[in-house]
Order: sequence, then structure tokens, then C-alpha cells
Amino acid sequence: MFKLRQKVFDNNRGERGEVTKVHPLGGLITLQNANGFSWLAANENCSATEKRKPTIIERPSGEPFRIPPGTIPHENMRPFDLRVGDFAFLDGRLLRIRDMRGRFGGGRTLIFDGGRARPAGGAERIYRSLR
Repeated sequence: MFKLRQKVFDNNRGERGEVTKVHPLGGLITLQNANGFSWLAANENCSATEKRKPTIIERPSGEPFRIPPGTIPHENMRPFDLRVGDFAFLDGRLLRIRDMRGRFGGGRTLIFDGGRARPAGGAERIYRSLR
């Protein structure tokens, strides 16, 4: 029911925590609070905290697009600063970089979810996870 690193609220303890382990039997999860204290909790006694709604901004064409939750923008990222897992633009859409390949002359080819690819340009705006 819950995933690793998901933020939940333990109704029995009245405390928020992050899922650090999902036990396969018994419907138990291990939670850890911000102070590092861990405890066992039953799935049925926990509820997911409210998810952050994605921010909507406009493309240069004026159409809105959603910033992936849990990411922040990074301006002027050069091709060698990019990482797998970053989000970059492809045909006006923000897609996750699944893989990268080196090119002659120090360039990179970005491979996105869905298998589409494009060469990494000059400095560009990307969105990177906070983790």
C-alpha cells in the first residue's frame, strides 16, 4: 500500500514519518521521523499525507506545463552537468532523462523515457529532484 520514502501519518502515535521499510507479511511498515527515530506501524493505522500539487507554468508558446513534483529548476546547465533522472525539454514537453551517451567532441545525446533522443544543446534549463 505504501512505498519507500513516502510521507505518512501514523494515526496511533499522532506522528508523521517516512517509510523506510515495507514488511512483506503482516501489513507492517517501518517509519522514521525527522529526528531519526524509527518505529513499526500497521498499514491500516496510517494515512498518506497530502501530496504536493504540481506547479503550472507556461511554455514559451503560452501553453501551460507541469513541473514534476519534488523538483526545482536549474538554469544554464551545460551538457556535462546533466544527470540521469533530470527533467529536460523535448519538443516543448518536460521529460525525464533515462540515459545519456557520449558523443565525439564532448557532447552528449540525451535519451528520454519513451526512447526518444536528442543531442544536449548549450546551456539549458532543467529540473532536478531535491533528493
